[in-house]
Order: sequence, then structure tokens, then C-alpha cells
Amino acid sequence: MNTNKILVAGLIGGVFSFFFGWLIYGILLADMMPENVPDLNRAEADMIWWAVIVSNLLYGILFAYVFVQWASISTWMGGAKAGAILGFLITASYDTGLFAFTKMHTMQSMIMDIVVGTIFAAIVGAVIGWWLGRK
Repeated sequence: MNTNKILVAGLIGGVFSFFFGWLIYGILLADMMPENVPDLNRAEADMIWWAVIVSNLLYGILFAYVFVQWASISTWMGGAKAGAILGFLITASYDTGLFAFTKMHTMQSMIMDIVVGTIFAAIVGAVIGWWLGRK
């Protein structure tokens, strides 16, 4: 197993995911969830930052592991395609479960989150794929 390659690509993907997620979910779509479920999100001062960081790093490592060990992805386009597929499956699975068991999502917000999550994952995947193929 190419552990160093996976860890470095995962770190790069995780850091990118953190900042890109902050832009997309923290700024551009910040008002989406509070409209659906008041008091769902923590105030910024109450966020558990170590968990945010770990979450993003694990996301990057998951993509890097799949790209290196199973799919041999080393281009930004290959990463974008695989990222979109992984992102769709992960987000759709998670969100449909939340829709079924909680009041977190309306049908509209669930579909929107799946679309955004798929695009988000495609871009994260593209960054990781690009890094893996650089010379």
C-alpha cells in the first residue's frame, strides 16, 4: 500500500475540503439549514473545531484511498468523475436517512443538499486527482 501518497493526498484534499466547505456551506449556503430547522446549527463560537478538522481530513483520506488503491486515478477529470459518484452516493445515502428519521430536511432541501454535495465532492475529487497526477 502506498501509505505516504494516500496520506499526503488525503491531507491536501482534507485541507481543501475544509476551506471550500467553509465557503460553500459557511458563507454561500449558511442560511439554508436554519430556515428548515431552527436551532440546528451551533453558533460559530460553540463549534467543535477539532471535529470539523477531523471530518474534512477523513473525507480527503477516503477519496485518496479509493483513488490510489482501487481506481488508479491520477487526473483532475478522473478525480472529478469519481468524486461526483462518491459524493452523490455518500450524500444521497446520508440525506435520505435524515429525511426519513428526522425533521432536518424538507424534500427540497434534501435534493438541494444532494446536488451541492455531489458538486462539492466532484471539485474535491478533482483537486486530489490533479495532485496525484502531477509530475
